Amino acid sequence: MALTASLALAACGNGGSDAAANPSNIVAKDDGAKLTLWVRAGNEAVTDAVVDAYNKSHKNQIAITHVPADQYVAKFAAAAQSGSLPDILTSDIVFQAQIVKTGSVLDLTSLLKQSGAFGHLAPAHEQASTAGGEVYGVPYNTDTSLYLYNKDLFTKAGLDPNKPPTTWDGIVQAADAITKLGGGNKGFYLSGDAPGSLAYDVTPLIWAQGQQVVKPDGSFDLNNTATQKALGFLQELDKHGDIPESSKTDTGDGFFSVFASGKIGIALAGGNGVNTATVGTKPKFNFGLAPIPGPTDGQWATFSGGDTAGISKTTKHADEAWDFINWLSSLSTSNDVYLNLPAMPPRTDATVPASLGDQFTVPANLIKKGETYVSPHYNDVIASAQGPWLQMIQSVVFDGADPAAATKTAQSAADSITQ
Repeated sequence: MALTASLALAACGNGGSDAAANPSNIVAKDDGAKLTLWVRAGNEAVTDAVVDAYNKSHKNQIAITHVPADQYVAKFAAAAQSGSLPDILTSDIVFQAQIVKTGSVLDLTSLLKQSGAFGHLAPAHEQASTAGGEVYGVPYNTDTSLYLYNKDLFTKAGLDPNKPPTTWDGIVQAADAITKLGGGNKGFYLSGDAPGSLAYDVTPLIWAQGQQVVKPDGSFDLNNTATQKALGFLQELDKHGDIPESSKTDTGDGFFSVFASGKIGIALAGGNGVNTATVGTKPKFNFGLAPIPGPTDGQWATFSGGDTAGISKTTKHADEAWDFINWLSSLSTSNDVYLNLPAMPPRTDATVPASLGDQFTVPANLIKKGETYVSPHYNDVIASAQGPWLQMIQSVVFDGADPAAATKTAQSAADSITQ
């Protein structure tokens, strides 16, 4: 089911908003209520651990339902129609704006201001959860895009392993040097057939130049000089032979695992994944993390991913659901639960111990300036395997198309979807 159609259907459903709790009357209660929570599958290492920590320290008990990511929107639409949403609704950050638009979650603004969390939460999650100046959700699971670089290969190629490139020219030079090592080593990698991954890692190349991709009305601006330059940068890397041929057909399986092979110099990736088994906390080689730069030194940007959490308007346990959201968004939970897992915390004022190393301190700092997409058309334009975003990137990076022609074609296709 297409995202836009599903959410439009949900917005027309009888979601029970007439009986919704008044946020001004909500008070956190821990009285032994049994609550339900939906979360997209795939982030259980964090999401389940957080709920488990809450359940162990509270009378209220939360039961989790894991929803496959490709089924989440359809399940949400059906539940919104029938008034059977869970007490606590979490979603992928890129879908949060659409969920808010349906009117299915409660306004948390006054509650967050009273609790002291307002203004101290991951900004991209707040951005995605805000409509009309009101905030409808908080960060549940946070991540951010960056690039990984193999310090051992840097050293072998005569590069300084402690000075990752801060410009596109620097990345090209480093990638060229590593590819020249031979032995199956390649200088650069990205998952070239995974539109979501490409949104995560290519968009910062555009944002770093001061160019937005999404317009205030939710339509897209793809036909611009900044996008053309970003595509040209990636095309140059491919022309130099720095990108493995397998990149073009990687639908996301190699997002971390290819870099983990030790044969890639620089890989566009995400912060949380470097702490999983795909790279691990004790890899067989030394690696570092750095911001995704723009063409000029000092320019950089990051896409904040993860999940948001809000309270369904249909809940009969608004006080108890707020008890969880209040706990989730507290500074103590960021410091004592998330960082002890360890995982990226929802709060930007959390103290990330230096002992966790760059694998946590670098992404934690990047999240403070993270951005995201806020558009009801994200699924059709960006995330779809048949969408203009993927077609534009692949045609330029791997097939040698002219960036200006490709962005013009993509713009036309995007406009046909959004207008």
